[in-house]
Amino acid sequence: MNWLMPITTTATEIQRNYKQVRNRAKKAKVPVTVLANNKPEGIYMDYETFVREYIKRDKISPRKQKSDFSEFLGLWTKEEADEFDKIIEDAFEQVNPEDWRS
Repeated sequence: MNWLMPITTTATEIQRNYKQVRNRAKKAKVPVTVLANNKPEGIYMDYETFVREYIKRDKISPRKQKSDFSEFLGLWTKEEADEFDKIIEDAFEQVNPEDWRS
């Protein structure tokens, strides 16, 4: 369903009436926005909605997610990468090999 207004609940309502909130989310098949002090605090969705909207849509398998850092490649500028490399080099220069002997 395409909703003009998001379905909302409060953090207190989840604490007091979890089953009702869960049933509302399952019936609507959309995420429910959780409000705290009238501001969005989080999202509640049932597992079927999560799988449909995020796992299947993006073709992500919970067991086949990347285990490396390739998704972060290219996020730094050259200057930021150079600064990081310099910090790492300086840190390794300060390592005392004697500290590693048993």
